[in-house]
Amino acid sequence: MATQWTAGTTSGQVLTAATLNTIGAAWEAYTPTLVQGVTVTKTIAYAKFCRLQKLCIVNLDLNVTSAGTAAAAISIGLPLTAVAGTQQIGSGFVYDQNINALYSGPASLATTTTINMLYQTGSPIGQSPSMALASGDVIRLMVAYEVA
Repeated sequence: MATQWTAGTTSGQVLTAATLNTIGAAWEAYTPTLVQGVTVTKTIAYAKFCRLQKLCIVNLDLNVTSAGTAAAAISIGLPLTAVAGTQQIGSGFVYDQNINALYSGPASLATTTTINMLYQTGSPIGQSPSMALASGDVIRLMVAYEVA
């Protein structure tokens, strides 16, 4: 049986934000990779993660500034390595400004360090529907997964 974590406090003491931050509960910025056949440049509007023991929560908002490769999966880097075999871990969307289309779906691990968002077909967005990221496109997502 697991021992309850007390954060060094005794019964009746208040668990402060400063104490909670000692377990990594503060949101930390990171620089995600963005690949669609080639490395795609982007402006990071928001990319942060929070780790609580073995749980990692990621929230990001990327503005694309270069082109990807059509018919290739859009892959986004995670801040921490995930447990292999994890399936759907969140959701997000890709906004294609050129045709004013919004592709949304669940996020799934592609590898233990990258994710893809899946479209209705079950294929990664970028492959199906076939599209290439371009300047002005937007990617937003939120995922939670178990850290390896």
